[in-house]
Amino acid sequence: MIFLSLLKVFAILYLAELALYSYAAYRSRRQSKRANKLTPLPKVSVVVAAKDEEKNLPSCLDSLVKLDYPKDLLEIIVINDLSSDSTPTIIDDVARKFNFVKRVDAVENNLMRGKANALSQGIDKANGEFVFLTDADCTVPSTWITETLKYFDDATGIVGGVTLISDTGKPVYSVQALDWDFLLSVGAGAATLGKPIACLGNNLVFRKSAYKEVGGYRKIKFSVTEDYALFKAVAESRKWKYRFPMDKLTLVQTLPVETLREVFSQRKRWATGGKDTGLFGFLTLVPGFFFHWLILLSVFSSVGLFAKLFLLKLLLDAFFVFPTLMHYGKIAHLKFILYFEIYYLVYVAILPFTVYFGKGITWKGRKY
Repeated sequence: MIFLSLLKVFAILYLAELALYSYAAYRSRRQSKRANKLTPLPKVSVVVAAKDEEKNLPSCLDSLVKLDYPKDLLEIIVINDLSSDSTPTIIDDVARKFNFVKRVDAVENNLMRGKANALSQGIDKANGEFVFLTDADCTVPSTWITETLKYFDDATGIVGGVTLISDTGKPVYSVQALDWDFLLSVGAGAATLGKPIACLGNNLVFRKSAYKEVGGYRKIKFSVTEDYALFKAVAESRKWKYRFPMDKLTLVQTLPVETLREVFSQRKRWATGGKDTGLFGFLTLVPGFFFHWLILLSVFSSVGLFAKLFLLKLLLDAFFVFPTLMHYGKIAHLKFILYFEIYYLVYVAILPFTVYFGKGITWKGRKY
């Protein structure tokens, strides 16, 4: 009886949470832009940190040089983050063709670690009033700069954007695709509710003045999710507003990682950084965590009960993510929902234990 009562409680809480974030994601999709472009058009800098990215960087740079922003107001700074492959050569080849592309070689810094160290050195060189961040394994739309700038008014300091998986050719890719669809719907919705609990550094834009006022990456407490740490610092400064629109014209696409082990390592890094989200972030995780565990444990009570609960959760999650998939033209992702639910059921149940009781994080050859 107690078990069934707990099931009902957490099923209702999970449903209520999905309803709240469905409404919040709807608001994020409906966020208004400035009717006109900023005038005069500002100078902008795109900053990309690349560590051993010879495989992915050419596609990224190809999309960046095709941006529909005036090239005399654009600079693209690619940071060679201590690469051991041909990344520097690739940057130089593009820079010879396009004079607005520049290479910066990161140097090790005892006071800073990882990607934040490289980004800080690239941002230091940026001359733009606005700084756009993306990753070397991403491609951006030609409208990325022009459409994102429309979300800035004089009081806005930072704007997050949505990034989704571009390739669903394998089951391991497909579960990542729906995971990103789901998590970004929650993250954008939470920010729209005034509770920034997530953002992605591969689609993040800020005023350089706001970055300087919070001290930049050198002054922000180290985090394995340096993008969220910056977003949070600007949001909590109280001087600047922040936004997180779900806009088709600013959608960045990223490549999936290759194995479930890499997926889990990536999610562990995100979850570790997520410990800084405070009480609201913690409460966001509670209904899903306990509901997932109760579903798993229900198999010991009845296989039939487990099947019904699994189907119920699959339908709830499908209804939640459906509007996002429709909005971005990714409705085909729903055909992978069964794979996703199997993965998601286990991952949500065990991830918190690895974050709080597991070993450190290894990501892209670095240990934290």
